[in-house]
Amino acid sequence: MNRRTSAGLMPSDSASGATLHTIVAVMSFLACLALGGVLTLSRLATQWTEGLSGSATVQLLASPQISPEDQVKEALSLVTQWPGVLSARALTREEANALLEPWLGEGKLVEEIPAPQLIEVTLRPGQPIELDGLARKLADTVPGAQLDDHGRWNAELAGFAASSAAIGWSMLLLIGLATLAIIVFATQAGLRTHREIVEVVHMIGARDVFIAKEFQNHFLWLGIRGGAIGLVIALLTLVGSSLLWDSRATPVAGQYLPQITGSPLLYLWLLMVPAGLGLIAMMTARLTVLRVLGRMQ
Repeated sequence: MNRRTSAGLMPSDSASGATLHTIVAVMSFLACLALGGVLTLSRLATQWTEGLSGSATVQLLASPQISPEDQVKEALSLVTQWPGVLSARALTREEANALLEPWLGEGKLVEEIPAPQLIEVTLRPGQPIELDGLARKLADTVPGAQLDDHGRWNAELAGFAASSAAIGWSMLLLIGLATLAIIVFATQAGLRTHREIVEVVHMIGARDVFIAKEFQNHFLWLGIRGGAIGLVIALLTLVGSSLLWDSRATPVAGQYLPQITGSPLLYLWLLMVPAGLGLIAMMTARLTVLRVLGRMQ
């Protein structure tokens, strides 16, 4: 009798059930994309900042006071002896041009640009280094030498990551609130539709908690099923996008854009979306039923 009562309270094959499955699937799809974007951008920003914080660049501008060869020699000698510097290497003209080609393209333009001589500096991990002192020493000792410690880039990347994460988490919050509102409306509609059955169940001695349990179980599995459908569609979208457009095949995007499918941990986090939607649906339905039944008494 309990099984038939449960089916009468909230039939899973009703039209509203199919509609709710579609709505929850769409919410899950959007939540997976938002969560995937937040985690991917956070991982990418971390990789960027770690790479920039572990290196520095010395730019050697042409100066009439010193020859280019002596300029490179003196800068390398000073940098390599500075405490906290692991290594330093002067980039060749071809390597410097390769850095410009993604932005300017190949051709005579890159060859004709008077690009400064660059020295790539690698810092010792975990060891403090006085970069301001190194910059002043270079400016005083080697004419035309400038040190870029990538501090401005680090600050901009940190701000970009924080703002992107805030937008992503805000989207997730709005999706959760929208799902909550939909479940409240669906639960109230279900109670109104099956009001006579609910009253009969009350008359034979069923407690409010029993009725709430039937509704919460229904919406729990509805949320999980709909969330799983949205998750599958989101995964197909992400994988399909990576197959249609592989950012590693382009010179600029390959250096700066993330590969979403390259992080297995991302998929583990995405699996939490159907579970989260199921819990939201279950708790919302339970509280809504108890509140409505409390008013009926």
